[in-house]
Amino acid sequence: MKQGPLPKCFDARKACVKELELSGVVKASALSRLASVVSCEDTTISASLRFLRDEQRRFVVSVDVAGDVGVRCERCLDIMPLAVEAHSTLMLCSSDEQAQQCPNQYEPLVYTGDELDLYEVIEEELLLGLPVAPMHEAMCIDALPELEATPIVEDRKPNPFAVLANLTNDSNES
Repeated sequence: MKQGPLPKCFDARKACVKELELSGVVKASALSRLASVVSCEDTTISASLRFLRDEQRRFVVSVDVAGDVGVRCERCLDIMPLAVEAHSTLMLCSSDEQAQQCPNQYEPLVYTGDELDLYEVIEEELLLGLPVAPMHEAMCIDALPELEATPIVEDRKPNPFAVLANLTNDSNES
């Protein structure tokens, strides 16, 4: 099923009351913080957001995001493809105090305006889903060009403290 683009902003509280579900795609180039970390030309991120209210009538958003991006391998420094998937359940909080009281099963999302920036939520989930040090699964060090081993030639210089040793030997002989 082909998904259309997601709106950038959305009234999340009304969506929670109506228990709406949004699915769609976002161009990765529209996510500026993500674009600065990964290579994402012509990459689309698919996202599914489910808005609901839990048993205590709290506003909750279930977020699923997935996409293929290019990241730099920490071993060989080449760009490698990486499938990123993330899922989280967010509780909409109207203040920092309410966020402090957020139950453990939810992640707090302080949301004070009328509309929630969906792109920011999706981008945050993707950034949290990226590995700290991405690397190819197979050892990619073998792909690096081999450096020829050249012997290290040491130039032996006279020890500057040898003069002091001679002075102490002369004073001991007297």
